[in-house]
Amino acid sequence: MPTFVFTARDETGAMFNGTLAADSLAAAASALRADGRYPTSLRPSQEASPRRPMLSRQPRLTRKELVHLATQLQIMIETGVTLSDALEGIAAQSHKPAVRAVVEDLCRHVTGGETFSNALARHPRSFPRLMVALISASEKSGLLARLLGRAVNYLRDEQEIVRRVRGALTYPAIMLIFALGATCFLMTFVLPKFTSIYNSKGAALPAITQALMSASAFMTGDWPWLLLGVGATVAATWSYVRTPGGRRVWNYVQLRLPLLGPTFQKLHLARGLRMIGTMAGAGISLPDCVKTAYDLCPNVYFQELWDNVGRQIQAGKQFSEPLFESPLVPKSMAQMLFSAEKGGRLASVMEQVAGFAEVELKESITDMTRYIEPAMIVIMGAIIGTVALAMMLPIFTISRVIVK
Repeated sequence: MPTFVFTARDETGAMFNGTLAADSLAAAASALRADGRYPTSLRPSQEASPRRPMLSRQPRLTRKELVHLATQLQIMIETGVTLSDALEGIAAQSHKPAVRAVVEDLCRHVTGGETFSNALARHPRSFPRLMVALISASEKSGLLARLLGRAVNYLRDEQEIVRRVRGALTYPAIMLIFALGATCFLMTFVLPKFTSIYNSKGAALPAITQALMSASAFMTGDWPWLLLGVGATVAATWSYVRTPGGRRVWNYVQLRLPLLGPTFQKLHLARGLRMIGTMAGAGISLPDCVKTAYDLCPNVYFQELWDNVGRQIQAGKQFSEPLFESPLVPKSMAQMLFSAEKGGRLASVMEQVAGFAEVELKESITDMTRYIEPAMIVIMGAIIGTVALAMMLPIFTISRVIVK
């Protein structure tokens, strides 16, 4: 009969370690629960035993589905439902195949004696590292419902911020696509008809009209080469951005764009501070919090900021010291965090600072939207107006030729 090594807690929270002989992992977990002990770690005593590999094609939860799942778990656990029963109930009532598949897999591993955090870590495409870290901390402190609530609040705040940023960028993108579509229509269908008329009159054409007529002839006559060139440019740009140097250039451009640059800077700063504050408030060590912020940050310049903060902390310096040296962090925020460290309230103050940064971000998005709308109207008017002017100017020249 195989032997299993376990770590478990009883109803009072006391920790027990030992070994147990059972026919299977599930039987060992059931035996422990029958004795009033709830396993937090259970594995075969032979470390060389094979471990079940993760599926190569895992279902993926959207952020909305993840928030809903975490909220359900939090409520059920707060009302006294065990974790395995809560997962079974959610899986049974879920109508979405992806959610059901993920929750059933979590339930299978938790029932088999694996820790909840390890079960979540098997689905990195669905559960962010911050949530896995919070659940791991809850397993040590016995505050699963509370830390699930922290995870839910973080995920909701992040979802709201991302929704606002996407909403602010969607409108100008649609306007730009419309402007380019209208310009292509004028250049390929309207301008060629005027070109044949102007050529038959033999009048001298303005330089802007000649340039647009040449561009129109290229677009209508050599469009395969045009499509090939555009495709090659997009592919080359995409490939370059995926390289370390290209990613650095792209992140630099993001932070320096007019109107958009300050918004991206506030977005990355707010998300990083919220992440570190949420994890630190759950009792996770500050170096691990900073490491998670580094791993989950998509901008290389903020990654360098968190990497520097982590190295300075390991060297014995305070969290706020490298923030004063960074141009990415406002001095007022660094000063608030410095005062919080002196008072021993870094985690709570960091969450307050993150909330303040998120409020500034929302205001920045509102202002950016207010400025982008008239700017895009002006750009559209300039593009379409230039094409219309180029088509209409030769009419005056032809009229003077006819008069003479």
